[in-house]
Parts: sequence; C-alpha cells; structure tokens
Amino acid sequence: MLLKVLIVEDDTNMRLILKRALIGINEVQVVGEAENGTEAVDLANKLEPNVIIMDVELPGKNGFEASKEILDIIPDVFLIYATGHPDYMPEAFEVYAVDYLLKPYKMERLIQTITKIQKLVEMRQRSTLKNGKQITEPICIQHKVAVRNERYLSLIDTNIIVFINREKRKTIIHTDDGKKIMTNDSLDTLEKRTGVGSFMRTHRSYLVNLDKVVEIQPWSRSNYLVVFGKLKEVAYITEERYKELQQKLNFF
Repeated sequence: MLLKVLIVEDDTNMRLILKRALIGINEVQVVGEAENGTEAVDLANKLEPNVIIMDVELPGKNGFEASKEILDIIPDVFLIYATGHPDYMPEAFEVYAVDYLLKPYKMERLIQTITKIQKLVEMRQRSTLKNGKQITEPICIQHKVAVRNERYLSLIDTNIIVFINREKRKTIIHTDDGKKIMTNDSLDTLEKRTGVGSFMRTHRSYLVNLDKVVEIQPWSRSNYLVVFGKLKEVAYITEERYKELQQKLNFF
C-alpha cells in the first residue's frame, strides 16, 4: 500500500530535507506541504494522508490545535511530531502521536518510524482480509449496533439512538433519554454498522436517525439545523444531503 504523507513545517529548508528523506523510502508519497496549522487542516481534509509529520510551533494555529481538528476528520491518521522543544512531549502523546522527534534529529529515526507505520498499516489490512478477499459485508444484528469503548464491546439498541457526532476526538452517541455514550469508533465505522435503514450521514460530523427527526430548519448558506423534539441537542445537515433527503421523501 502507498503511504501518503503530509509535511507540516514552517521552515522551508526543513520541509525540503524531510521531503528528500521520504522520497527515498519505498511505497511512500509526499502528497502535500503546509506552512501553518490552518493550512494543515485544510490539506488533511482534502488529501486524506495516512501520516502527518507535524511541527509544534507554527504560525497562528499550533501543531496540537491543528492535530485535534485533523483527528476529527481522519481518526486513524498517524501523527509524528518534529520539534526542537522536549517540553511538548507529554501533550504530544495525549493526541496519540506515533513518535516525537527532537531537532536536530537523525533521518534514520524518521525512516524507522515510517517503516513501523507501514507494518502497522499492513497488519490493519490483513485484519480485514479473509481467504484473500476483503470482507465487505459485516455481520449485522437486527436493531443493534456494536460499539467499542476501550476494551469493552457494547450492543446498543438502534431505536434509542437519536444521532451520533464527532466532538473533541471522540464519537458521542446521543440517546432519546438524554444520555451520551462515548466510543472510540469513528463515524465512518458506525455508519457502516448501522446499515442503510433509518440512519443517514447528514454531515461530515453527524450521523442521524431519521426516525427521530421532528423538524429541519435553515441555519446558514450551506447547512440546516436538525431538531429532535424533546432533546435539546441538535444536529446539522448539509445542503447537498438535504436535497438527497428531499428526494427520498418525495418532497420538492
């Protein structure tokens, strides 16, 4: 598998050095370069890299702030921090960094880390293969969804779920009795597990149970507000998905 890498570094010379080192590794492609945190988030959303090499002290939005936003978009991305300050190390591993490289660092260390990530990706791929064929149809239990939380597996009734959203690097399941269930699963994963029934991905950060929707209200130029009766929390639906929903409901 080709490993896509995004370099986030405000030093032009350091970006060049990193790029040259990465080009020499088999099955690795540098898909983009960012000079600041805001640009890093935008490029991550657009390019969907597997690995991000991130400086911490960046103009405007720093590396940690950018990383937290990126993890909401790509929960399984591998983060490598490269900085000249050792004091940031505890915070780096709070956002699940794979490695923390102190400048000036040896390129051998970077290559070792990239090689380790390649092996992890290969292991992840093998875990989804069976008899040489990728598993495309998971086992489904009617009216239940499997949810992972640390070491535990829970089965939740789908008919009590109002909506699911991503918030601060966590996925939150909102139930009709006002409870919030935290899970380590991504929205993409839960979208697959809930199947093609009443659940709809209304937004990059929202998965909604349409059976629970009471009203949809205009909110901004590109988004609408999804209201769920007694539940105070709301969800969002993009204009594109709203049009899709209108077609499904024969509402024009």
